[in-house]
Amino acid sequence: MLTPGAYARRGLRHMLAIDLGTSSVRIWSPTLGRVIEEPTVVAWGPPGSRRAVGRAALDRAADGDAPLVWPLRDGVMDNYPACVHLLRVLVTVNDLVCRSGTPVLVGVPATATLRQQNLVRAAVRRATGGRVTVVEEPLAAALACRIDLARAEDVVVVDIGHGRTEVVRVACGAVTDAERVDVANAVDQVPAIAAVVRRFTPRSQPAGPRRLLITGGGAISGVAARLAALTNRSVTMPANVRLATIQGLTLLLTAGHEQPTDGPPGPLGQ
Repeated sequence: MLTPGAYARRGLRHMLAIDLGTSSVRIWSPTLGRVIEEPTVVAWGPPGSRRAVGRAALDRAADGDAPLVWPLRDGVMDNYPACVHLLRVLVTVNDLVCRSGTPVLVGVPATATLRQQNLVRAAVRRATGGRVTVVEEPLAAALACRIDLARAEDVVVVDIGHGRTEVVRVACGAVTDAERVDVANAVDQVPAIAAVVRRFTPRSQPAGPRRLLITGGGAISGVAARLAALTNRSVTMPANVRLATIQGLTLLLTAGHEQPTDGPPGPLGQ
C-alpha cells in the first residue's frame, strides 16, 4: 500500500516511523513533530553495568568507560540485544512506548533476506511494543520525492547508504528488481551503479519519463550528474537525502501531519 496514510487512520497521534540505519537511527512521531537522530551505537559493558546509547555512548567510549557495539552492519542486524536496548532507550526517554496496536513502520534494505527482515521486525516490536511493519527503504525514499509510485512504470532508485548501496527498479508500486552494489568508495561506485541501472532498463521502453532517484546518507555531490550522463535518465534527488527514508515512512503513516524536519536532538537515556 504505497499511498499516503495507508498504514494509519487519519488523526491518530500514537505511531512511529523508524529509519534504522548502520550509522544513524532516526525516529519520528506526531507527538514529537520532529526527527530524533542518534548514532546507531551502544556503550555495551558487562551485565549489570551502566550502558549508554547514541551520542552518550560515544562520550562514554571517549572516556574509556565501555566498549562500543554497533547493532547493525551493512544495513542489517548484527547484534540483536544491543539493537533492542538502543531502541528501547530512545523510545522510553522520549515517551514513545507504544500500545500493542500502535502502528510502527521501519525501513529495511530491499535486498535484505526474509530472516534479516524478521530480525528487525522482532527487535522493533520488543523495543516499542507496537504493531510493526517493514517497508523497503528505497520505496520510502522514493515517496519522499512525491512520485506516484502506483502509476509510475519505470522508476529506478539508487539508495547510497553507509555500508550498503542498493539499486532498485519500481514498477506499478512494487519492487521488481533489486541489487546490492558492493564498492567501498562512493565515487568509484558510480560506474557499477550505472551498469545495474542499464540492466534494469526494459528493452521495450514504456511511454513517459525515465526517472532515476538518488537518495541515502552516503550520496555525495557530483554523483547525480555522472549517473545522469551514464544512464540517460532524468535524475531527481530529495531536498534532504539523509531524511528521505523517514519522510517516506511518515507519508505512509499519515498525510495530515507535518512532515519531519531537522531539529535539536531529543534527550538521551543511558
